[in-house]
Amino acid sequence: MAKSIDLAEIAGATFPRLYRDRIEPLLRVCEDERLAAVNSLWNRAIIGAAITLPLAMLVYTLSGDFDLTAILGAMAAVVVGYWAYAPVQAVAVSTKKQALSTIAEAIGCSYQFEGFVPEGVDQLSALQLLPKGDRAYFQDSFAGHHHGCSFSFFEGHIERKTGSHKKARWITLFRGQLIRVDFPKRFLGTTVVRRDAGVFNFLEAWDSRMQRVGLGDRRTEEAFEVYATDQVEARALIHPFFMERLLELEHQFQGKALRCAFTHGELLIAIEGGDRFEFGSMFKTLLDEQRVQQILKDISEILQVIDAVLTAELGALPT
Repeated sequence: MAKSIDLAEIAGATFPRLYRDRIEPLLRVCEDERLAAVNSLWNRAIIGAAITLPLAMLVYTLSGDFDLTAILGAMAAVVVGYWAYAPVQAVAVSTKKQALSTIAEAIGCSYQFEGFVPEGVDQLSALQLLPKGDRAYFQDSFAGHHHGCSFSFFEGHIERKTGSHKKARWITLFRGQLIRVDFPKRFLGTTVVRRDAGVFNFLEAWDSRMQRVGLGDRRTEEAFEVYATDQVEARALIHPFFMERLLELEHQFQGKALRCAFTHGELLIAIEGGDRFEFGSMFKTLLDEQRVQQILKDISEILQVIDAVLTAELGALPT
């Protein structure tokens, strides 16, 4: 079992030592690889240009067709671009895997890049807080324990296929972060929180016990709507501090349309947005502490949401 996480300590006074002793040595090796890969990119680009430009001139000379030459030239440029960038992409993926694994280990978590089957997605779909698609991809999974709760969070991309055969295309239904927290105590009912109220018309038909819950706080009342099967429990769980933490989490992740559900013993959260836990541009030095601090801030926001629930559910945080 992973050890308890005191991220506040690691992200604060302990961070310089953590970065110096465990993360910076790895990034120095990756930085050398990055510089070599970028140099290879420019060399490949020059070689590609030296081959494709004369060929383009030859095609134009033989055919006299400018449009044909432009199309073939554009296709060649794409092929050369992929070939030239391949070493940089390889270093980017390798750096990400190694660095995130090191960070996760340092804070008592496990990390998996891809190839895992996440929990919580089916429950969110059953509550109609996450769309059901024809295919889904998941990556960047962190898992650990915090104050007696197990948690995991990961990136999800859900798509639906439209059309058929040659006219088929894939439409993104959801892209963002998914969070699952398993609490030691089961909830008495189901509580659903989300931004958009329009879809809630179906909830009462789906479960006649679902009733709207008043929040009693103007800011969060304007931001969210809540439905629950147990009004008393819902009001305890969705106190203003918890709702503020949801808003902060959405802001930290630069996301939108945050929705979540308390069901059985789990808190499930979905946030639409872009990629998180990335190391940024490969055309800048990797030896930048802010790249690591940003990742720790993202994790810290998730743990603060857990703390907000524990405050209501257990009365106080465990020691």
